[in-house]
Amino acid sequence: MITTTFQPGATPANAIRVLNQQGQAYITSFQSELTKRCRALSKQVQYDINNTVDGGSVAFTKRAIFFNFVQHGNGTRTNQIIVRGQQAAYLRSVLTDDPVKFNKIIPTANARMTAQGNIAGLHTQMGKKYKVVEQNGKRYLIDTSQKKKKRNKRVVGKYEKKKRKMIYDFFNETEHKARLVLNTMRGQFNLWRG
Repeated sequence: MITTTFQPGATPANAIRVLNQQGQAYITSFQSELTKRCRALSKQVQYDINNTVDGGSVAFTKRAIFFNFVQHGNGTRTNQIIVRGQQAAYLRSVLTDDPVKFNKIIPTANARMTAQGNIAGLHTQMGKKYKVVEQNGKRYLIDTSQKKKKRNKRVVGKYEKKKRKMIYDFFNETEHKARLVLNTMRGQFNLWRG
């Protein structure tokens, strides 16, 4: 909160003197409050993303939102809420309305799944336990550890092109929450998507 020594009923010359003496403190106090609120907003956005993921989010997704501020030489400050680089590439289709289709493995009922909905041990067992087979122009992921008698249980996934469902509208939700957070502040600032 800004405190001042300016008294009601003082002359304009007194007001000019107070602004010259304490003007920089007002600006610094306003910028600090704005940065604090934007940092809290970025934590809230990350919390919302974590809670919208079915089965819970993995550590990679939990570290997706990043807050940064840049202090410029002319006294202005830029506050940024950013989706980190690698996470942005991976989460683009679930945080925005991106129409790109991905070639991904669709698990079958025979696949053992993790809590997040992924095939258990896929990365570590690829080439050992799991193998990619092509039949009639379609690609399948099979479990080579299954016995020949259980041949129909061997297929654990099928490669398909599929669009990922948007789980959180990042731009609209963040902009809406930023307007709510900044609504109670008094001052001059610009809000933009970038």
